[in-house]
Amino acid sequence: MSKTTCLKKVFLPFALLVLVLASGCQTKPATAPADPPAAPVSQAAVEYWQTQFPAQVASYLRTKEEEATAFAGSVPYQKLDAYPFMRTMYHGFGFWFDFRESRGHMYTIEDTLVTGRPKFGGVCFGCKSADYPALVAEYGQVEFDTMPWSEAARKTEHPVACIDCHDPDSPDFALRLTRPWLEEAIVAQGKTLADFDMRSLVCAQCHSEYYFEGPFTQNKIVFPWSQGFRPEDALAHFNAVNFSDWTHPRTGAGVHKVQHPEFEFYQGSIHANLGLSCADCHMPTVKDAQGKEYTQHWLASPLKHMEASCQRCHSDLTEIRTRTEAIQGELRASANEIGLELEKAINALRDARRTPNVNQEMVRQAQAKHREAQLLLDWFLVENSTGFHNAAEGRRILEAARKATQEMANLTAQ
Repeated sequence: MSKTTCLKKVFLPFALLVLVLASGCQTKPATAPADPPAAPVSQAAVEYWQTQFPAQVASYLRTKEEEATAFAGSVPYQKLDAYPFMRTMYHGFGFWFDFRESRGHMYTIEDTLVTGRPKFGGVCFGCKSADYPALVAEYGQVEFDTMPWSEAARKTEHPVACIDCHDPDSPDFALRLTRPWLEEAIVAQGKTLADFDMRSLVCAQCHSEYYFEGPFTQNKIVFPWSQGFRPEDALAHFNAVNFSDWTHPRTGAGVHKVQHPEFEFYQGSIHANLGLSCADCHMPTVKDAQGKEYTQHWLASPLKHMEASCQRCHSDLTEIRTRTEAIQGELRASANEIGLELEKAINALRDARRTPNVNQEMVRQAQAKHREAQLLLDWFLVENSTGFHNAAEGRRILEAARKATQEMANLTAQ
């Protein structure tokens, strides 16, 4: 017998034995471990309400769409490049570095994260995140509002959502207010919530002018409504409490950066006097595929859904669009003219202040006019309808801004 044959006779039975034993000991193939159960979606997430309110949620998610309109829209662009005089107006303040057109509500957190402007603290999420009320309840109002912005950012996850305006514990998902500063401002006027339509008040929580009382120490949001809703009323309020957002480095004037005063601007307008709320035009009643009515939550310009928003009262939509854009174009052109004149007046006051033995009383008066003119013009510039919410008020404000700018220029020309 050869050596090879001998090895085969010894090895093959052994290998067979090992195979049999291995087969007997082998367990069933192991299955892949199951994924851990998904964490429950927070009520602060829009998606949480998708099953209960599918049409409303689907329409709200359309705020992710980016589309320009004739004078605004939701496509981010750098306003400082489009309107260079703004760099002079905002010199010395955060908006001097970055002032972009905002996108829709689903981008409120993301757009806050990418802006190049300095941040005051957690309060910056007051109108940017549906998590804000819960975080205030957890940490305390002042504690969260003054929390370093980067730390607060790590605690926020959900952009503006359903529970910012609706009570999830009510049987009919009723409208509610979740930001304390709105009612405080209304009470300061000697009025109550009952004096206004809740379908506008939920929007006014954030679509209003505000400032921070106790910057960095309290960061308390205050609406300057104690004197009324007009920009002159806001200026009277600021003068009474001796508040300025910053001192303009060119003129030495204490000036303000106005923030989206849509609610104030709308007061006294044609549509407001007819009893229409924000929701009537921006959130019209429409029908789903089954013919069931629901409130559309695609928060966008009514010009994007005119059949639903405008045609209930106006039959000729082409004429309405033409008229709307003509009003906006007229007011935008006036604002641009005044902005250029204000830029010249600001630089003229800067040069006057550099003049030896300059008349200090003249400087003081010119600074007061700068404070007035800038607030008036900015009120129009940052109101998001390019004047259409209240065209008559837009014309009045711009005329007042033009007059104050001219008076400022006349003073420095002496």
